[in-house]
Amino acid sequence: MGENDELPLGDHWREWTDQALRHTPAGWTELVDELTALQDTVATSGPPPQTVETVTGLLARARELLGAHATTYDRQVFGRLLHLPGRGQSLTPPLHVISWSGTELVAETVFGAFHSGSNQVVHGGSVALFLDEALGRVADLGERVRSRTASLRVDYRNPTPIGRPLGVRVTVGETSGRKRNLHAVLTDGPTLCAEAHGLFVELRPGQR
Repeated sequence: MGENDELPLGDHWREWTDQALRHTPAGWTELVDELTALQDTVATSGPPPQTVETVTGLLARARELLGAHATTYDRQVFGRLLHLPGRGQSLTPPLHVISWSGTELVAETVFGAFHSGSNQVVHGGSVALFLDEALGRVADLGERVRSRTASLRVDYRNPTPIGRPLGVRVTVGETSGRKRNLHAVLTDGPTLCAEAHGLFVELRPGQR
């Protein structure tokens, strides 16, 4: 049983992460943290036109600076740092691992305003995206052969709140041949926010 953010990676995912680490510039995680915070700040701000104009110019300049260093897929870093809670990306909320075993993961996350739908609750699509992320991490845990999501069913039980720690638990169910069935629950204290059933199918040799 583990008690840290680093989940055991199979050979493919370890190599995938190590390749990204070789090209990760100093300060990358800080850049992504700022991008994540910016997304939430944009979602909660009501600036005057002058501020909008200034920020738009700054963002355009930042895009130009980064665009001058566009690279090939094999040298990209975004989302490939699997040893980090957020994988070095700003799309899905981070997965802070509390404990794990070969068949279960217990973790926490926090959704920001960037993921909101309406009335200060998380958009259903953002919930599904996060649960697919959590299920996928467990589906390929350790030395399991890589798999992809074949189907995902999400049942929304209660509104998912923004801005406070939520619990997530993923368990491995029945496996048959190349098929892996997993179940996840997202909770706010004693309240069940959503649950998901995912079918993951092991990739054949040569499949991507």
